[in-house]
Amino acid sequence: MSDNTRPVADSPLADAWLVGGPADVPALRTRLAAQRPQVTLTVHDLTGVADESAWGELVREEVAAARADTGHARVLLGRLTEKRFLLVVVTAAPLPPAAVMRWLFTPGSPFPRAGAGDVAAPLAAELPAALRSGGSPSGVAATVHIPAGPVADRLRAAGMPAEAARAAAVNLLLARYGGPEESRLLLAGADPAAVSLRVDETLKGTALLRRAERAVDAGTPVPAQTRATLAVAPGGRLGAQRVGDRTVAGVRLPDAVARHGLLVLLDPDGDGLRVDYDTGLFEPDAVAAFAARLPGVLQALLGDTPVHDIDAPTGAERAALQAWSRGPARPVEEVCLHTLVERCARRTPDAVAVVCGDTELTYRELDFAANRVAHRLRAEGIGPGRLVALLTERAAQSVVAMLGVLKSGAAYVPIEPTYPAERIRHILRDAGADALLAPRPPEADVPVPVLLPADMEGLPGHCPGVRVSPDDTAYVIYTSGSTGVPKGIAVHHGAIVASTAARAAAGPAPGRDLVLPPLCFDGAAGGMYWALTGGGTVVLPTEKEAHDPIALLRLLERADITHVHAVPSHYRIVLQVADATVLSRFAMVAVGGEQLTPETVAEHLRHCPDAPLFNDYGPTECAVWATTHRCGPAEPAGAGIPIGRPVPNYRAYVLDARLRPVPPGVPGEIYLGGPAVAHGYHRRPALTAERFLPDPFEAGRRLYRTGDRGLWSPGGRLHILGRVDHQVKVRGFRIELGEVEAALRRHPAVADCTVLLRQEKAGERLVAFVALDTEVADAELRRKIAETLPDAMRPDHIEVLPALPRTAGGKVDALALRSMAIAGR
Repeated sequence: MSDNTRPVADSPLADAWLVGGPADVPALRTRLAAQRPQVTLTVHDLTGVADESAWGELVREEVAAARADTGHARVLLGRLTEKRFLLVVVTAAPLPPAAVMRWLFTPGSPFPRAGAGDVAAPLAAELPAALRSGGSPSGVAATVHIPAGPVADRLRAAGMPAEAARAAAVNLLLARYGGPEESRLLLAGADPAAVSLRVDETLKGTALLRRAERAVDAGTPVPAQTRATLAVAPGGRLGAQRVGDRTVAGVRLPDAVARHGLLVLLDPDGDGLRVDYDTGLFEPDAVAAFAARLPGVLQALLGDTPVHDIDAPTGAERAALQAWSRGPARPVEEVCLHTLVERCARRTPDAVAVVCGDTELTYRELDFAANRVAHRLRAEGIGPGRLVALLTERAAQSVVAMLGVLKSGAAYVPIEPTYPAERIRHILRDAGADALLAPRPPEADVPVPVLLPADMEGLPGHCPGVRVSPDDTAYVIYTSGSTGVPKGIAVHHGAIVASTAARAAAGPAPGRDLVLPPLCFDGAAGGMYWALTGGGTVVLPTEKEAHDPIALLRLLERADITHVHAVPSHYRIVLQVADATVLSRFAMVAVGGEQLTPETVAEHLRHCPDAPLFNDYGPTECAVWATTHRCGPAEPAGAGIPIGRPVPNYRAYVLDARLRPVPPGVPGEIYLGGPAVAHGYHRRPALTAERFLPDPFEAGRRLYRTGDRGLWSPGGRLHILGRVDHQVKVRGFRIELGEVEAALRRHPAVADCTVLLRQEKAGERLVAFVALDTEVADAELRRKIAETLPDAMRPDHIEVLPALPRTAGGKVDALALRSMAIAGR
């Protein structure tokens, strides 16, 4: 447990009692006056003040005074009736307040003295980050009350000790928050004890309750003043005792002082739950939500529900999650992608379809050229069920090649021309491509026939009429692989059609759409096909325009751009170079592929207030986008930009490791479903089965396990928090760090290595930490990496260490590496 979750160790101790009998204030003053150092007495008339929260405020005031008081103790008397009063005793640790209380009512006894043995070590427990605020202990308590009448009645009927039942429910709820399955908590009764509880998913509810009862009975006794991160208490009233001639009953006042980090107890009337918490450690909303979920967990345990079926959300939260998780239902035509483009060619043949550099193609010209490609492929015997690779440089001819492959019935495999030769050869072999369409002869040898633009000349320009199904694969995009090699994702026509239809429902119709990502990137496919299936114009930058801000500015000035699809970092460049005239033409901007910063949102809203800015999210496995969020004026002040809610016909869930929904505010893994879920990983059935799972919410459907951590905000907006595995996104490209490490290990001098994405002042940097067997130059390592990795995957910095730091368990100490000062920082 981290230090900031420990209860206050050096604050004064405070206890309160309800005392029967008249308060003989003069006698008490005389007794206290004889004590040196002085014990301070404060007297209040609380007649008619029945609100215990008001009493708690008095306790807080006494504790605050005690922090500045050099005396041994402070005593507060609050007169409630003629024969009943409130007694509060505040002492400096380790003197127990109860000892002072007994001294007050036992004439002739000596004033108590505390020895070193009275100091109790704090009882620590690990609490999940979703519950903690990350602050420091304040010693001030706030209280949340939750009605739980039926639960209390069922506990009494079942003969189940309330403390054991609440301890089991608290432990189970913490596990559902992502905490450990085993927790150590304090049973803060008259005889306090430390109790260890473990969640066993194989049991039923009542069996887990009986196990908790046995654990409570076997608890380890601890000193009375033991403080704990997590505690469970019997209730607001403690057992009455006789002290001298008085009847004294302990009371835990709400909204008073925090002896423990989090304390769960029954309200004094027994029909509700109450949670006291240290206001420095916990946010009020987080504790209120936690408390509201406890009765439901208790009900499920008492109802003998299997433990693995008990989730955290309340009934109202389940209904909200169900609504948030499903995009609007919209009809989507069962048709192939290229068919939609053909319709535009028939409807508006002379409209401009593609612009890149000096090349401009109308829909008629695009369709004609793509048909010639399809006829050439058919002549080679290539059709449905086959794959054709494309070297997809930024050019109109690349769009022609893509559509031509689709018209032939085959699927295309886009490959970035700047990839290392060995990576290109690997993709061709792994895909089993029948041919490679290239704008010019490739510089390196490839294991498949190469078809060039000249090979299409003289072929027919009419549609080849190949029968293609929406379930047929449209393209296979290769992304970084966790095993050290890239993997291909097979996306079918129906998926990209559904995705395109979803975008059409979310934003203004495409006009002149600037598609900035490389064409091997699925984000480019989304923007490109949205424009081409809606009769708009795709504007592709040349390589120079994509990387040279001055050239990009000239493109923006002459191309009359209305729509932009880009990764956020590239769009930021657009905002920096474009003038007001250019930016005023924007009708919509969609960004995705990496984190969108509040600064970029603020800049967009300042320059393009009338153009909606969408923060899109969606992996290749779900055809470009699955959720989207329209950014508004409130975003720039926020800590993170949401990724919104599912687009039409999509579903997005945040689930725990057992596919149970987690409640709002609690992190889990994002799962996506709907008609755009891809077929799977090309030629990798085991990996497909691991990541594409049967949908537990809709029979016969599948969910894609994204590997992204996320949470639902209380307002129903999905936020992405990072990765659950070893995968990161750098400049919009998804990168498996394992593949980068595998490339480094291929050099014989590398004995050990790990790669991390570090957040630094200058931004994100991909840093490789290596330990060497023999000396080798940085340039030599980079040369070896460049043989197999594209530019986007190559480390920004290589740090050579004598050995990688490791934890006690033998794992690489990533925390130490993230905080380590490195050269060139």
